[in-house]
Amino acid sequence: MKKTRLMAGLLLVMLFTAVNCVMALAGTSKINGHLDSVEGKAVSGWLWDSGKPEESQTVTVTVTDEHSGQVAAAVSVLASEYRGDLTEDGMGTGNYGFHVEIDWDSLPPSSYIISLSSGNTVISRKLRYASGDAAASPYRSLVPLGNFKLTAYCPCRICSEGWGRRTSSGALATASHTVAVDPRVIPIGSRLLINGQEYVAEDIGGAVKGHHIDVYYNTHAETRTHGTSSAEVFLIQE
Repeated sequence: MKKTRLMAGLLLVMLFTAVNCVMALAGTSKINGHLDSVEGKAVSGWLWDSGKPEESQTVTVTVTDEHSGQVAAAVSVLASEYRGDLTEDGMGTGNYGFHVEIDWDSLPPSSYIISLSSGNTVISRKLRYASGDAAASPYRSLVPLGNFKLTAYCPCRICSEGWGRRTSSGALATASHTVAVDPRVIPIGSRLLINGQEYVAEDIGGAVKGHHIDVYYNTHAETRTHGTSSAEVFLIQE
């Protein structure tokens, strides 16, 4: 009988613990946000905490020099501006928009990465802003996608498994132009800047998963020369 009571007590403790865990998880905050654009001095976007939909969150927009890695500016503001598009998407009250002013004229001419954070949460999407000589680049509107593993392939049977120059998009693969990507990470048709060279995501590959890009070459010897490397990849926006 004692043993039965002891087991019953343990089961009750385990049940209460499980219920508390579920309730705690249900109330766990989930922060989502987005950097929309840089127009003149204004950087705009939105951020909300789905676990606290009635509260506006403080966001910090950080500007980092792309070359030195040094923080050039950091501005904090309350994300409380009303956005009708957010309410249409089912995001609480919709009072989660923001914009901050960055005095670009006070910063040295360079290219800068703009990031968004709230507390310890950093939003993955970033923007790029160029000034001075860097602004003359045809790729002013670049979105950093992160560091990717780079490999190479060619039309030989070993690399293409009989597909030759045909790609999954229907285009014929072209050297210094075509890359294979994971479409869950980079949509087909995206224009990319890799190591100063512009490419187009026209193909996919069975072994190309996640942060991995396969660069097309004309010959197998070139793929061997390329080998495996890594590089920062940027999405070229129209």
